[in-house]
Amino acid sequence: RRPPRSTLFPTRRSSDLTLHWLRELPLSQAAYMGVFHSVSAFCNAGFALFPDSMMRYADSLLLNAVVCTLIVVGGIGFPVLYDLQCRVRCRGTQRGRLSIQTRTVLLTTLILIVFGAVMFGALEQPIPGKSQTIAYRVLTAVFQSVTCRTAGFNTVDIASLKDATLAMMIFLMFFGASPGSCGGGVKTTTLALLAAFTASRVRHRRRVDLFKKSLPEETVARSLSLVLVAIGSIGAVLFLGLVGNAVDGHPEGDPGRSFLGLLFETVSAFGTVGLSMNVTPTLTPWGQSWILLMMIIGRVGLLPFSYILVGGGIVNGIEHAEEN
Repeated sequence: RRPPRSTLFPTRRSSDLTLHWLRELPLSQAAYMGVFHSVSAFCNAGFALFPDSMMRYADSLLLNAVVCTLIVVGGIGFPVLYDLQCRVRCRGTQRGRLSIQTRTVLLTTLILIVFGAVMFGALEQPIPGKSQTIAYRVLTAVFQSVTCRTAGFNTVDIASLKDATLAMMIFLMFFGASPGSCGGGVKTTTLALLAAFTASRVRHRRRVDLFKKSLPEETVARSLSLVLVAIGSIGAVLFLGLVGNAVDGHPEGDPGRSFLGLLFETVSAFGTVGLSMNVTPTLTPWGQSWILLMMIIGRVGLLPFSYILVGGGIVNGIEHAEEN
């Protein structure tokens, strides 16, 4: 069953963005800009009609709030949106209780947004930009925390950020959005499951629990396999990109920064985020082809992509005796 029409087509947010651009553009152009950027934000595409993305509007409260809202709504997934709609319609009944996936997605998303904003504000001293007021710093930190997991808009120059900040953003881009959403990555539910799995092993518990519910062992094994395959794929593409550029002598500059830049581009491609340190234009066709492959894998998903390559059937092979 589809989510409501208002969820699929964020026309109300489009009108908000139209009001923002009415201050500097005619009505027709402002409406076009509003519709384009609202769809781009909701679909977590990250395309902007400005050469500096959203950097010129870093201090605009209306634009930042609307874009962040659309990114989050488009990134939590349509199953969650449908579950929330049912919760509102069935208020006060047993049927209206939120599912474990909805609660996990909402809690994990909130934690990641707060974590990213706090870390960005703490690591970037001062935050790149003209203004250094508290409101500007909070607005910029929250925007970058929201957008670097899924969308790809930016209100600061990514290449000018510190290495620690870039490493934190790589972590957020790797996990990305939620299942059934417009974003990529290994998903927020996988991160929550890994945290629950680690906590259960530390406590010497056999089962993995979330919100007083036990998760199937197959789900845990699949999530662990997904993370390992994702790390292996990113590592392989990173190595191949480094090999291709090393042979051709590109890119020039600090080797450590070049390595971090290519890692950033690879994870951004895998998470279908779209943020860039401007390293991709300097890559050879060999390196760009691998970045392109990561974008395809990240959009299709690792598990569906593996089914395409090797099939989805389970093979009953020979069972050997167990031994520690």
